[in-house]
Amino acid sequence: MHYFNPRMTSILLVFGIFFTLSCATTDRSNNTQPTQETTVNELQDRLSQIDNQLQSDLQNSSLTIEKASLLVRVAEKTNPPSQRLPYYRNLRDMADANYRDQSVNQEIDQYVINSWSFEQSEGVKLLQQNTSAMDELIIDEVVSHFTNAVTVNPDSLVTYNLLANTYYRADRYDQAIQTLESALQNLDSRPSEVREKLAYLYLESGNIDSSIRMYSELADEYPQQAQIKHGLANAYMLNNDHDSAILILRELIVEYPNRIEYKESLAGELYFNFRSNALTLINSSRAITESEKNEILQKLDEITELYNEIDSTVPLSDENAYRKAAYLKNSAGYLADLSEISSGNELEEYRVDLLTRSLALWERLSENNPDNINYIQNLHDVYVELEMTEEAESLKRSYNL
Repeated sequence: MHYFNPRMTSILLVFGIFFTLSCATTDRSNNTQPTQETTVNELQDRLSQIDNQLQSDLQNSSLTIEKASLLVRVAEKTNPPSQRLPYYRNLRDMADANYRDQSVNQEIDQYVINSWSFEQSEGVKLLQQNTSAMDELIIDEVVSHFTNAVTVNPDSLVTYNLLANTYYRADRYDQAIQTLESALQNLDSRPSEVREKLAYLYLESGNIDSSIRMYSELADEYPQQAQIKHGLANAYMLNNDHDSAILILRELIVEYPNRIEYKESLAGELYFNFRSNALTLINSSRAITESEKNEILQKLDEITELYNEIDSTVPLSDENAYRKAAYLKNSAGYLADLSEISSGNELEEYRVDLLTRSLALWERLSENNPDNINYIQNLHDVYVELEMTEEAESLKRSYNL
C-alpha cells in the first residue's frame, strides 16, 4: 500500500508574545557640572596621571571621583561605541570596590547610572529610527550600545532584554541565547520572563532538549500560565514526543475550549500516534486483537470529532481542507493494511467511510485549484479506491495522469 505524504507535520502553535520591540526610553540624568570642552587625548592624559597617583594613595576620595568622571567623559567621546568597553569595565570595577568614604561609592554609583542610561538611550534611539530591517552596521552599533550598558550595569533586566531582542531581530539566535544566559547568571533572581524567552530561543535554534527542560521547569512553577504550556507543547512536538504533546494539548483544550489552534495541533499529534501504532501492528506479522482494533477506531473517532468541532467554528479554508483530506485519505491507507490482519469488517467499513468523507474535500480542492496536479492526482486515487471507475477514467483522460 502506497501512502500519500500529506504534510501531516505537527501544527506548531504560533508565538506572538516574545521579542517585540519594547523601547521605553530612559531619561538620562547627569549630575556632573558643565566642563570646558577638552579632547579625548587630554582626558586620557589626565586619566593616566590619576592612575599613577592612585597607586600610592588608593583611598584618595577626590582622585577616585575624578577618575570615575573621566572614565565617563572619555567613553562618551570615544567612537565607535564598541571601543568604549575598557572604560566601562574600569568604571564597573570601581563601582564594585568598597571605599571607606561612602560618599565615593555614592558618586560612582551615580556615574554608573548616567553611563548606563546614556548607552541604553542611544541604542533605543537607533532601534526606534530603524523599526524595519536593519543593516549589519546599524545592528552592530545598537549591540555595542546595549553591551556597554550591561557592562557598566550588569543588573539591568531591561537592557538584557533589549540586547537579546536586537540579536533576535538580526537572526543571531546564538548571541541572543548567550545574552539571556548571562542575564540569569548576573541577576539576583531568575526572572520567569528571561527563562521563557530563553526556552523559546532554544526551541528556535534547535536545542530542543534544553527548551523542554526550561519549559518544564516553568510549567511546574507557573501551572496557570497557558503560554508556557503552549511552548512546552511545541517543544514536545518538535521532539516527536507525541504522547507528551497530547497530554499538554488536552490540558490546554480543557482550559481554552474555543482555541482552534490547540484542537488542530491535537488532531495532528493524535494522527502521528495512530500512524506509529498502525505501522507497528502492520510490521508485527500477527493478527491484531480486538482491544487493539478498538483503540485504533477510538483514536480515529477522536480525530474526526476534533475536525468536526473545527469545521463548526471557522470557515473551511483550502489549507484546512487539504489537511483534513490528507488525514482522511492517509488514514484510510493504513486501515487497508490493518484490515488484512484483523477479523471482522469494522476496519474496512471505516476505511471506506474515511475515503468517502475525503472525496468531497478533494473535489472542492480540485475545483478551486484546477492547475494543482497534486489535488487532481489525489482525487483520482480516491475515485479508484472507492471503485468509481468512470470518474477515475474521465479524470485520467482530462489531465493525462
